[in-house]
Amino acid sequence: MKGTKGALTAVRGLVLVTCALMLVACAGGPSGSSGGPIPTAPLTNTYWKLMSLKGTEVNIPKGEQGEPHMIFRDDGKVNGFSGCNRFVGEYTVSGANLLFDAMASTKMACTGDNHEAALYEVFSQTAGVFLEGKVLKLLNEKGHELARFEAVALP
Repeated sequence: MKGTKGALTAVRGLVLVTCALMLVACAGGPSGSSGGPIPTAPLTNTYWKLMSLKGTEVNIPKGEQGEPHMIFRDDGKVNGFSGCNRFVGEYTVSGANLLFDAMASTKMACTGDNHEAALYEVFSQTAGVFLEGKVLKLLNEKGHELARFEAVALP
């Protein structure tokens, strides 16, 4: 009888610990409208809208050409819009490392603050990537945020 009582106590303790761990896991991280965690958007084939650049929020006034964004393709190509010109290039990802290569853009003349020069500079300084939920951050070699993008659902 003593052995059975001890085993039951151990099982109850294990169940309580498991429940506590599940509650902690569910409580952390971003949550969606259903209250559960937001699944991490895939890097590729996702429309990534530029939200901040070098610590400054990016706001595009209505009536402009379009919002700065980029899309990573499965074949190692990246394309997007800088706020003034369209760009294309290549990228490689290895773990948390991300490098852009062979970047090129159209050369349209644009007026106003379109963030283009700063965005292209960020591409050349990017050494890493952080992806969680709907947020994608481009990081420099020291791990500091250069730009933040948000996944946007397309209609």
